[in-house]
Formats: sequence, C-alpha cells, structure tokens
Amino acid sequence: MKILSITAQKPHSTGSGTYMTELVKAFARMGHAQAVVCGIFSDDIIDFPENVACYPVFFTDKKADLLAAPCKAAPARFSALPFPVVGMSDIMPYTSTRYRDLTPDMIAQFEEAFIDAVSRAVSDLDPDLIICHHLFLLTALVRKHFPDRRIAGISHGTDLRQMINCDNLRDIVRPYIKELDFALALHDEQRAQIIDIFGIDESRVSVIGSGYNNRLFNTEGRAERKDGDPLRISYAGKISRPKGVPEMLSALEILAAESDTPAFELTMAGGCQDGYMKKKLEELPPWAEWLGQIPQPALAELLRRTDIFILPSYFEGLPLVLIEAMSAGAVPVSTDLPGIKTWINTNVGGSNAVFVPRPQMKSIDEPTDAGRKAFIVDLSVAVRQTISGFASGKLPGPLPDTSAITWDGLASGLLRICS
Repeated sequence: MKILSITAQKPHSTGSGTYMTELVKAFARMGHAQAVVCGIFSDDIIDFPENVACYPVFFTDKKADLLAAPCKAAPARFSALPFPVVGMSDIMPYTSTRYRDLTPDMIAQFEEAFIDAVSRAVSDLDPDLIICHHLFLLTALVRKHFPDRRIAGISHGTDLRQMINCDNLRDIVRPYIKELDFALALHDEQRAQIIDIFGIDESRVSVIGSGYNNRLFNTEGRAERKDGDPLRISYAGKISRPKGVPEMLSALEILAAESDTPAFELTMAGGCQDGYMKKKLEELPPWAEWLGQIPQPALAELLRRTDIFILPSYFEGLPLVLIEAMSAGAVPVSTDLPGIKTWINTNVGGSNAVFVPRPQMKSIDEPTDAGRKAFIVDLSVAVRQTISGFASGKLPGPLPDTSAITWDGLASGLLRICS
C-alpha cells in the first residue's frame, strides 16, 4: 500500500508528533511505500525511515535563521511562512502561533503552502490512503482539495479543544471533517465527541487507541534504586499550567515538608514556553531538577530510572507517556481524565496506574480556584500513598502487560479499519 501521512506540526516534538512518527516507522517495517508532509522550522532534524519522502512546509522561528533544513526532504517551493508553527495547543514546547490568532491572510498563506506540498506528494506517490493527524484546519483543507482521495483523520484530543476555542475556523473546518472517509478516535468518549461536534456519520468513526515503542520503552537495563537512596519521581511533557505542573510542585512541596515521608527527588523533562512556569523553574527546590526537552531515547532512560511517574494534566487525548512509564517499570499517578482509565484498564493487563480525581474546572483545561486547591490535596494524598507502597515493599509489583498496544499492532488495526 502507498500511504501519505500529514501533520501541520513538527513531527517529533509532541505526543501527536511521536504518534505519527511511530506509525510511519511501523508502516515502513510492514513494507508500505510512504511520504510525509509536515510543518517544521529550518533547523529541525527529520527522523523518518529510509525511503520515506518528506515534503516540508517551513515556518519562521524568530530564533532560527532560514537555511535549508538538514533533512532528507523535498525542497520547499515557498519561502518560510512568516509566522511560527501553528500549534494544536495554545502553549507548545517550542515557539508557536495560536490557531485563534490566524488572520484571513495567514490562513490563505497556510493553505497555499500546505496544499502545494500535499499536491506534490500526491503526484509523486499516488497514495492509496492519506492519514491526516488532528481533525482540524489542515485535515479539512486536504479533504477540500482532494475530494476523491481516501482520507482518514486521527483526533488527538487537542483538535476538539480548538473547535471550541476558535470562532475564526470552526465554520471552515466542520463541513470538510464531516466528509472524511474515516475519523479515528483514541477512546470511546472521544468518539462520541467527534460525532457530536462534526455531525459525521457514526459508521465512519472508529476507536483506534494508541501505542508505544516496546523496542525503546522497556525494563532492559532498568536502574534499580539502592537502599537508602531517595525515591525517584519524574514528569515528562510540556512545562505549562494546563499540564498541572504548578499543582504537582505544590503537592510535592507538602510531602517534602513532612518528616515521616521518605526522601524523594523529582526530575522534569519537557519544553517550556510559559513565562509563569519559566520563573517557577528558576525557583525549584533542591530536590527538583528540570532537564529541558529531551529526545525519546533519553526519555526511555529517564523512565527506567523512575519509581513514580506523575501526569497531573487537566486535558489529554490519550497520553502515550503513561504507557511508556508502565512499560519501563514505573508506577504512574495520573489525573482521571475522560476515557483514559477505561482504555488503559481494557488494554493493559494488570495496570498499576493510580488515578487522581479531576478537579472542578472553569474551562476545558483550567480548574477553578477551589478545584485547584482540592487537586493539590488529592494529588499529595495519591503520591503519599504510592510512596508508602514503595517504602513497604508492596510496589512496584508485577510489571503490567502492555504487549497488546505496540505501534505495529496499532498500524495493522488502522489499515484494517481503513481498508
């Protein structure tokens, strides 16, 4: 089969980017011919398998000079778009533009550049299937310009949030997403949202789930903690307020002040474009450190040195990092977000994930003041109990069975749905 994968974002810097990249690698292992269209900065490194053609659309990063991208990519025919990569979250781990801030001229420039790249990829590859990541602007434009092609769109959750936030794009996006051949959700709750938001025929909306790289995220070479060493806690993801990072730090500060709580250390990994959080990072307590954004192999190594992994986010699609943490031998503590617990308990045998109640929210990714205070307490209780489990020897317990959710299995399931 010939497969064209498309994303408007950088392909290796976020959860959805990792999702696309890993699917491309899985399709390559299966022997399919492929091409990729993606949005990048001039100094980005592209990491796709040999013989996967890349058609980049360059954006302008004020921090980067506009040289040729050091990647195996077909040359862009346009100068770089005069604004940073448009991000599916309002705060990305790199310089970005918010969709809600796009003007009509910017939308026209975006459409011209991306449709030119997609047109060249379609002409060269003649794909049997086009897979677009995010049910949003670029996916809608691909459906608009290629009405006779078989197109599947994968929701990563953030696109549904943008449909709520972006008055300037909602009426542009909805009619074309409704006409996709296949819409793919990460879990059942998200499937229901897609049907409701876009009015797409439910027979064309399927749950695909997520996967993880079992070749990279595993317990081989796991660094076991020595007696007397501090318990190792980690966080990986954007360093931002919607991810609940301030509340995580507050909860851990409560525990650090308790004389009867065993010593621990916190390691955080991820990019930060949030001014408030940058200041918080400059004031970290001695038991916490921030590594910045790290590549996937370094994340796997971090998780193999982790006892407790915390994901305090207020909004997610289906976070890969929870699966990656479990497969590396860590015990995840996560906000109980819609659909995630059910999907994990269904697909992971013997899941040891601990879920913290989602707080009262004032918006889709911001808690009320009362909710924030309650969440800090609830999170501190959950982490305290998990620490106690390690101190008593009850944790980590047997390794969960994540064998059913590898990328190869996900890729095969996707092609069955779209056949």
